[in-house]
Amino acid sequence: MIGIKDFNALCAEWVATIPALEGHHLVAQDNHAINSLKDERGIQLVAVIPSANASGRDPSSLVDDHSTYLFVIDKGWTDQQKGEQLDQYEKTQEIILAIREEILESFEEGCGPFWRLQAESINIDPEFNIFGGWNGWSMLLSF
Repeated sequence: MIGIKDFNALCAEWVATIPALEGHHLVAQDNHAINSLKDERGIQLVAVIPSANASGRDPSSLVDDHSTYLFVIDKGWTDQQKGEQLDQYEKTQEIILAIREEILESFEEGCGPFWRLQAESINIDPEFNIFGGWNGWSMLLSF
């Protein structure tokens, strides 16, 4: 399992290497994200602390399967025009795809934090008005 501090450092690394990302927030649930984002502006990465589910027939063969959500989001506004919203989704989509590429590259090298990644588990979906008014994309991955 990736440790929480290591996961947080990985998120900070993505923020440092992807210029359009302005910050990141490691959260446990939606309410945690709402509180963490309340004074933020710009494109933010929200990472949910990975969960673990044990599988195996007996204690000696237990293996943890992990999953997490990553959100790349930007604050929406009430009088946002259609074109502005599309631009917002395009910018955040480019970033979520760049993060996916980073994850897949580390997986291929066999030494990254997601070395047990199930590549087919990666799902990317658009998000609207989450965490108190943010728009962008979410990515679910299992590893």
